[in-house]
Amino acid sequence: MKTDKAMCFSCLYRDARPETGTGFELIYCTKKEMVVRPKAACTIYNVATERSKEEMRNSIYGTFDEEEEG
Repeated sequence: MKTDKAMCFSCLYRDARPETGTGFELIYCTKKEMVVRPKAACTIYNVATERSKEEMRNSIYGTFDEEEEG
């Protein structure tokens, strides 16, 4: 399988942290909670846009109200 067609590299659930040690041939999927090979089709694929990444961070860590300068 060619990795340039793989959806995993643009997926919201891809864990891109280098400490996972997966490299280019394997990807850690946070939704499946397992290491997978890049796939051309996936039932849980969700494109990682700036908005979707921000929403995911907010759901995990919550939001902070900005302090008002007085």
